Amino acid sequence: MRIRIVTFIAAGLVLSSLFLASCSCPVETTEPVAEGHELTIIGMGDLHGQLDSYTSMIDTDGDGEEEAVSTGGIARIATLIRDIENENPGTVAVVYSGDALSDTYFHAFKGRAIYGLMSDAGWEISNFGNHEFDKGPQQLANALNSADFEFLCSDLAVEGTVLDSLCVPYLIKEYDGLRVGYFSLITEGLPYLSSPADVELTGLNAYAALQAVRELRESGAQVVVALTHIGLEEDVQIAREIPGIDIIFGGHSHSYVEDVIRIGGTFVVPGGYGGTHLMRIDLETDPAGQMDVHSVRYQMLPIDATIAAAADIDERLTVFRDSLPEAIVLGQTEVAWDLSSSAVRGGESTVANLVNDRMRDKFGVDIVMNNAGAFRGKKVYEPGPVTDVMLRSIDEFRNDAIMLTLDGRHLKEILERSAANFGEGGLLHASGLRYTIEMWRAPQEIGQDDSGKWTVMVPGEHVTDIQIAGADGTWEAVDPERAYRVLSNSFIVNKGGDGYFWFGRYGRDMENTYSTFYSILEEIVSNEGVLNPEPPDGRIKVEGM
Repeated sequence: MRIRIVTFIAAGLVLSSLFLASCSCPVETTEPVAEGHELTIIGMGDLHGQLDSYTSMIDTDGDGEEEAVSTGGIARIATLIRDIENENPGTVAVVYSGDALSDTYFHAFKGRAIYGLMSDAGWEISNFGNHEFDKGPQQLANALNSADFEFLCSDLAVEGTVLDSLCVPYLIKEYDGLRVGYFSLITEGLPYLSSPADVELTGLNAYAALQAVRELRESGAQVVVALTHIGLEEDVQIAREIPGIDIIFGGHSHSYVEDVIRIGGTFVVPGGYGGTHLMRIDLETDPAGQMDVHSVRYQMLPIDATIAAAADIDERLTVFRDSLPEAIVLGQTEVAWDLSSSAVRGGESTVANLVNDRMRDKFGVDIVMNNAGAFRGKKVYEPGPVTDVMLRSIDEFRNDAIMLTLDGRHLKEILERSAANFGEGGLLHASGLRYTIEMWRAPQEIGQDDSGKWTVMVPGEHVTDIQIAGADGTWEAVDPERAYRVLSNSFIVNKGGDGYFWFGRYGRDMENTYSTFYSILEEIVSNEGVLNPEPPDGRIKVEGM
């Protein structure tokens, strides 16, 4: 076990001690009353490389109406961090809950822009998110050379890997006499969400948390803070199951909470997304370091145009921004990518096949189904470089990939809905599944019943010969009683987009990967170098056109 211990002493206390040491004034002999401690924790998560400020639609006054607001920006964040640190020097912890390395600034400058500017802005402690591993551990190790703050990897086996000595399992820092212990948790889906190579999980999150609390408490930690990248739902579960954690500062689910979540003596705060807010927690302890649960105060501080940009950070960011190429080459294709509307909505699409097949391989599901409208671009990309601009155009809506379990009995109705959407954005492209559309037959019709619930009004007869790929590559008829693991996107699953109400109604064991077509393709093409769509293989047969 390695626990790094760092001591911070408030500047005022140091000066007072020096003054008393050199002063010949009378000293009061009355023993002072022991005072408690104060601690402020500030931070965020899931910045995803968003260093510039940007315009976002936000409900600023809670009236349900959204308006365009300038939000985020590392230079504004730096100003707010510094202002809070100056309120009570020596008692402020600045934390980050993972997923920083992503998007344009990472592609162009690796860790120099993102980690370098986060260091200058004032960050002290971070854990890893799954996207830190998208380009493999070596790229992460290289990026860490630009970070001037501590990294936790409590539940990762890094010994003997390139991350050995670049992160620690536990950390104890002292703030004005209060010993605060930190540990981290990363999503158990790391092996399929990203590319961790030989960096493996040490076990389940709950076991890692239990062990961390014991180690930190035995090493003298008075307050225990978990930096997690497991999602808000899992954070709440850990808070219920594992005693001894005072604060869980989380990431991965891109969540916000207006009020801090309290479960017994544990307080849970998610870190948000994209740098729109800085989360602040203030707490007090008794002289022995026992946290007063009634003293905890939480604020979600907006990063907006009312905050002046820190001049030094803004100047450094401008240098990086001005050095960005128009497009960053991530890999190559030797085959044209046809994303014209007719190619994507008028039958089997080679690009949709490529994306869906890669998703099926990556996440280990039985079936992938994504609507044609999720594949944008609207043109043919000729053989040549695959760039970040190209992938961003294809994944215009940035929907998350979501996994769920669905019984086979629902597949016929779902595919009838697809057939009824032939030529439109609701046509379903698939992997691990193939089917035939007979256009001369009657289409499905859906509508709302008297209670407003979507239902099938006319079953439809378009779809025949539905088959599922077996583990050995052979095809077999769909089993209505079998539970299939399915992946689709959040527009379809969460919103019932294009009329697909079955996923939300009958799906179970849902898991949001918090990965988009863009992030998945970017990872794959960066790792493989060349990404070529294969010729059509007949997974969607259209007869009677």
